[in-house]
Amino acid sequence: MNRIIRLLKSENRQLLLVVFIIVGAVMLSRVFSNSRQVLHISEEESRLPVSVVAVQTGAHAVAITTTGRVAPRNTVGLTPQVSGRVLWVDDSLYSGGYFKADAVLFRIEQSDYLNEQAKEQAAVAKADTSLALEQAEADAALAEWRGLNGELLAPPLVSRAPQIAQVKAELAAARARLAQAELNLSRTEYRLPFDGRVITSSLELGGYLQAGQSYGQLYNQQALEIVLSLPKNDLPWINQPGQADITITFDELKSNRQKSLKGEILRIGASLDEATRFQQVVIKPIDDGDLLPGMLTRVVLQSAPVPDTWALPQAALQAGGTIWLVDDDSRLRRLKPQIIATMAESIIIVAPMDSASVVNSSLGGAIEGAEVVVVSGVTNSATSSAATGADTAVDNND
Repeated sequence: MNRIIRLLKSENRQLLLVVFIIVGAVMLSRVFSNSRQVLHISEEESRLPVSVVAVQTGAHAVAITTTGRVAPRNTVGLTPQVSGRVLWVDDSLYSGGYFKADAVLFRIEQSDYLNEQAKEQAAVAKADTSLALEQAEADAALAEWRGLNGELLAPPLVSRAPQIAQVKAELAAARARLAQAELNLSRTEYRLPFDGRVITSSLELGGYLQAGQSYGQLYNQQALEIVLSLPKNDLPWINQPGQADITITFDELKSNRQKSLKGEILRIGASLDEATRFQQVVIKPIDDGDLLPGMLTRVVLQSAPVPDTWALPQAALQAGGTIWLVDDDSRLRRLKPQIIATMAESIIIVAPMDSASVVNSSLGGAIEGAEVVVVSGVTNSATSSAATGADTAVDNND
């Protein structure tokens, strides 16, 4: 007891406190060590999770989407072929008006041309009469010649051959002048041989028109074209045999709704643009579909299916232009593909094998041979097209 009392003296209290703290810390450490759960990291959890797309070799089309501008192939001048005062103008012959083929668009005063026609008709009648008289005189002269000379051939002056030839020439000239007068009379009614639309017109009732002078501009509805520009890398796909799948989309003016038409390639430019190095391509709409010059359209040109290819989502292309394959042992295999077309949502590559599972998401830091676990996957049919109207290869603004 006395020993304990001595230990509790003030000079030993600090030492005892330190000993108690050390003993308590050791005991607490043992308690925590015994209660702590050991974490076991399984081999399954150490694998890299990936999503894949199952691809098969097939034939896939390349889609090229760009913007085209509607333009008439050429415009036609509103040019009368005869002069005169305007007596009548059709309501369609103003800016924006539609007209049908061979419809009368305006009429010029006909009085002068009717008089000219009557004059030439009289000239033809006179020439006909002169020819008949010369022929009658020739017949009488030949009859008299035969009475005196039998079957001896009459000279040209007796048979009046020169006179008859002259009158025939005069008759032919009179008929030609009559034909021209009738043609001029018909031209007082202005017609065009196509369905079209008026761009501008300065014609007005009572105005005087001069032959050969232009009074407006029109265009043929069937001559509307869509002009677009493509880089040279896209040209091989539209030059393939059987290339005819072209879709033209635009906002309809009457309803402001999107409308689609089919089209076909009319011609390809003979040279590259000096500034852009693009080549001009002209598309002919199968139906005009209320297209207007200056309108912008979305044009999708889809090639013939390219055999022995894979269609992959754009996300499958890794940094450096490679793709990751997942083999039968669930390990990564790097592949450098031969890309033949790159589109906004997909790529088309030369098929390196019949089928495979391709990682369709970016894998930063992945290494060759790393073991992975597939968390999701989709099937990419070999017969499906890699290019649709919404999957664009190029967006070029003309």
